[in-house]
Amino acid sequence: MAGVHRRRGRLSKEGRRLLGGVALLAVFAPVTAYTLNAAIAHVQSCGTEVDLRVAAAPEMAAMLDDFVAAGGGAPSRGSDVCADITVEAVTGNAVTDAHVWIPETALWRDLPDTGAAQQWDVLQESTATSAVGMALPAGESTDQILPDEADVALQDPRGHAASLMWIIMFGADGHTPDGVPVMSAPEVAAANAAGGEERQPPSGMAQIGQFEYPMLLRAGLGDDEREAAQNLLRSYGSDLYTELLVQHAFGPAIPQPAPASPEVVAAALASWDAREAG
Repeated sequence: MAGVHRRRGRLSKEGRRLLGGVALLAVFAPVTAYTLNAAIAHVQSCGTEVDLRVAAAPEMAAMLDDFVAAGGGAPSRGSDVCADITVEAVTGNAVTDAHVWIPETALWRDLPDTGAAQQWDVLQESTATSAVGMALPAGESTDQILPDEADVALQDPRGHAASLMWIIMFGADGHTPDGVPVMSAPEVAAANAAGGEERQPPSGMAQIGQFEYPMLLRAGLGDDEREAAQNLLRSYGSDLYTELLVQHAFGPAIPQPAPASPEVVAAALASWDAREAG
């Protein structure tokens, strides 16, 4: 469990003091519109209070913890739904009872025989990005890299999104245990922090795509939980969210991610299985 943060509003004595402080800030200090809006949202009356469980890729969960702690997900103007937001880090497609799921890529929704496409609706196609591709040794040039001819080290695509993306694009024939590992930028950062050979995040010719971190909503979710999820998404328009993306080494959301389909994903998995069997 990455963290639990409560953002309910009550006009208590503390709330009145906060409102007074916000008024002083508005007069005497330059603050962002988001700061004022978030502070007001903290003390506004809540017509409905719900629990909102958010499952996210580990690197995204770390950022969301910071975002929620700073007021992210507070009710937007016109909404009286307040949420106790729980953020849980999940790897791959190992999501269980969450209301909202933010995986690395929508490819997980298209895994065959999981029913994920029926279980999860797309609320937002992209909320952030990170590079995917070959994690070359630090300092090595990417100028002469040809991904479709490279020897790469892949992992089981049923549990490793970067490998799944690679196989969809180039197939599994280039896989060899001694090849250059295929990773995402957050994976490279985590591996470097853990020690071992220093590698550089995918860039230039070594980058073959990017994770798009879609926001998925559990199908059939109640109206109040759905409104709480919408409040979380609306708060992504704040300066704070943009600042945290940069701090956590994410790129901005992309407007139109490349489409995929269960058939494409199934073909990639079959390619991997044939390579492993043969």
